[in-house]
Amino acid sequence: MKPCIRQKGRGKMVTRYIVLINALVLSAISMQLQAQQVPSLEELLQQPTATDPARIEVSTSARHAQSAGKSAQVTHIVTDEEIRRFNLRNLIEILSFFPGLYVSSDTSYGYLSARGIGRPGDYNSRILLLVDGTRVNDNIYDAGMIGNNFYIDPQLIDRVEYSPGSGSALYGNNAFLGVVNVITKRGNKLQGGQLALAANQRDQLDLSLSYGIRHASGHEGWVSLSRSQQDDIAFADINAPEPVLAQQTLNNDLNHKLAASYRYRRLQLQMAGVSRTREEPGALMADPSRSDIFKIKNRNYFISLQHSHSLSDQAELYTHLSTNGFDLTTFTPFIVPTGEIRRYHFDVTGRWTNLDLRLSYTPEPSHHLLFGIDGQHDQHQSYQFSIDDIIPVLAVSSKNNRIGLYLQHGWQITDNHKFISGFRYDYTEQNVREFSPKFGWIWQLTNQQSVRVSYGTAFRAPNEYEQNSNLYNELPVPESELINTLEANWQAQLAHSWSVSATVYHSQVRNLITGNYGASAIVQFFNDRAVEAYGLETTATKTWQSGATLQLSASTQRARYKNDQMGLTNSPEHLFKTQYSQPLWRDDLHLNWHMFATSARTSPRGQMPGYARHDILLSWQLNPKLHIVLGLKNVFDKAYVDAPLPTGVPLQQPERSAELSINWNFL
Repeated sequence: MKPCIRQKGRGKMVTRYIVLINALVLSAISMQLQAQQVPSLEELLQQPTATDPARIEVSTSARHAQSAGKSAQVTHIVTDEEIRRFNLRNLIEILSFFPGLYVSSDTSYGYLSARGIGRPGDYNSRILLLVDGTRVNDNIYDAGMIGNNFYIDPQLIDRVEYSPGSGSALYGNNAFLGVVNVITKRGNKLQGGQLALAANQRDQLDLSLSYGIRHASGHEGWVSLSRSQQDDIAFADINAPEPVLAQQTLNNDLNHKLAASYRYRRLQLQMAGVSRTREEPGALMADPSRSDIFKIKNRNYFISLQHSHSLSDQAELYTHLSTNGFDLTTFTPFIVPTGEIRRYHFDVTGRWTNLDLRLSYTPEPSHHLLFGIDGQHDQHQSYQFSIDDIIPVLAVSSKNNRIGLYLQHGWQITDNHKFISGFRYDYTEQNVREFSPKFGWIWQLTNQQSVRVSYGTAFRAPNEYEQNSNLYNELPVPESELINTLEANWQAQLAHSWSVSATVYHSQVRNLITGNYGASAIVQFFNDRAVEAYGLETTATKTWQSGATLQLSASTQRARYKNDQMGLTNSPEHLFKTQYSQPLWRDDLHLNWHMFATSARTSPRGQMPGYARHDILLSWQLNPKLHIVLGLKNVFDKAYVDAPLPTGVPLQQPERSAELSINWNFL
């Protein structure tokens, strides 16, 4: 994360490919030795099965496990099989598969736009990000990191659930445009030692080593160490001056991660940590002919403990405790009048603890009650802005407490009709008082068709950074953002293994918080004009007996300021996505094609044309212990730009890249 200042080797690649090829040869030898072995129970448990989408168990939309067909809110899923076959290497690439989500990058951070709303420079604070139910948005920016610096590596992910729409009735702050829950794998899918290697033509090498165990007594767990490095990163700014372009070999990104999980019956202990160093040459504002290194250091972690206890046949108590840490330091060089280069230091520290208590009660089969209370204690929130870490410019330190009470009632009126109602009240020491209701109705037309209608509200309170930046500027603190959303969904299982879904929605947004990026180094925030958004999201899925699968999604979304109908920046009106997987002559070899298309987007500097990009990959499951993917991303080398930053500078997005990944279970 950067402070509020508007500045901004192919030889090694050959060596890395040699390492990967050697690993491939060793893996192939192992395959020959194991080819005749009978699959174990653990290996059989890892094999995918065909499931009716309405019967898939999800937990994000209702905050408790239930079949997708019983939830008033639509939940989209990306599975571990899709992550492997399409070689999705970080959460950015995974989220790009979901309907209505648009992702972009400035090579340092990933940015999300949902249903046409994505404010430039926002670090995804309007999407609540969870890991197995643990809130991981930080307590300074409310940021959700989705790039290579996300806590969990893709090979550890069992599935990712995305529930679009207003979610504050259950989750409170940040569940403004939707909730993303990353579900990690259980011990049966990570049994033994696993080595994951991935490299691409953009000089990126990812290495992960994990070990998992699952015992008949019920104990299971895994631990993972990983390293991701990308060197010689191509500059996104196509107009970067020549002195900067000459230093491309110094443009790099390095991430180290540690993650672990332990489960025993109803108990889960989990932890994860990320250490990141990002270095990027950039031109100096006072003299663009001179350049220096802009640097970011980031350290994040969380530790969580979850337990569920059956009080009776009708009641169950859930307890969830987590503690989190967020440390960020940025170094921004600048020129003083004497001609010397000095550095702005921006140091951010956050420490917070979350406690969630939920009581699930089913007094009779037709009624289900969920009562909960959760709180967040921000024991430390501080940031300091200085010159060379000596001359202070701004220093802020504070604490905060948040508490939320929520209740949800599900009433199965008849076999075909279900009514869901809920509300939540949030209170903070910083004068946030928000009431968030939600109502939903499910009508099961037939065994194959259902209709659901829901209305809900959500809020996003100004984060610590927005509040204190305004206080420093002697400006009033912005009011909380508010949104209310009405949506209707139709789902159907059709003949010939087709599944289709259509969602129409209408949202009204007030008090959208926007930054005024003027001449001052400290950004000023204000509540922008009211926004109206409406759209249509459609999906279609087809499976064949041969094992081939096709997934289509199309989104039409219009987000406009209500007073003048001007469109929002960073807001595509049309999105189209396709995933197709086809066995080639044998069940263990698949051809995988992914296509992403978007319409034009606007930025403060003009319009950016639409584009379509294609990825084609071969995935080969040599045996239950070895999986290889080889292919091309952005096959036709489509050049396209995005403008996710407040400056509106068009940034070049990734060009064509050869991809290779190996996942080997060696024990």
